[in-house]
Amino acid sequence: MRAGAVVAALGAMLLVACAGGGVDARYPARAPGCAVRSFPEQPTVAVDELGPVKVDCPAAGEACERQLLDAVCARGGDVAWGLADNALSASSLVAHAAHSRRLAEGMRSPGCNVRVLAEGGPPPGSENIGPVTAYCSPDDPKDACVRELADQVCRLGGNMLWQIDGPTVYGDKQRMRGRAAHAR
Repeated sequence: MRAGAVVAALGAMLLVACAGGGVDARYPARAPGCAVRSFPEQPTVAVDELGPVKVDCPAAGEACERQLLDAVCARGGDVAWGLADNALSASSLVAHAAHSRRLAEGMRSPGCNVRVLAEGGPPPGSENIGPVTAYCSPDDPKDACVRELADQVCRLGGNMLWQIDGPTVYGDKQRMRGRAAHAR
C-alpha cells in the first residue's frame, strides 16, 4: 500500500473516531479500499444507519471520494448515501454511512446445518457475512477443519460456507479459510 493511501486511511479512521456517534458493534470496521455501494440520495436497499462521515481533502477528485468511502469502511459500512449533497468540486465531503441490512438474524449454535459450496459463490440475494478461519491439529482430517469453519459460520448467523482455501501448514497447526454467507 502506498504511503499516501496509508496516511489517508489513518486520517479517515481518526476522523470517524473523533466524529462521535460510536460504531455499531454488529458491523466492525472494514479495511480501507473495501467495496462500498454509493447512492446520490436515499439508498434503494434496506440499510442500518451508522451515522455521518466527513473528510477534508487537500484537493477535490477521485482520491477525496475514496477517502470518504474509506471513512464509511472504517465505520463498518458498505453503503454511502447522500452523495448528491456534495458539490462536484468540493474538497470537504460528507455522506451517510450505512450497512445493508443483514439477512442473518444472529448467532446460531455450533453444529447447525451449513451448506458447503465447493465451487462458485452464494446465490444472488445472499448476504456475504465475511471471512472465517479454522486452526486445526496437523492430525485432523480435512473434514474436521471444514466442520470448524462451518461452526464459525453458525456463530456468525450464516448458513453457507464458500470460497474454501486450505488446509495449509501454519506453524504447528493446519489453517483453513473460507467465507460465511446467509441466504433465505
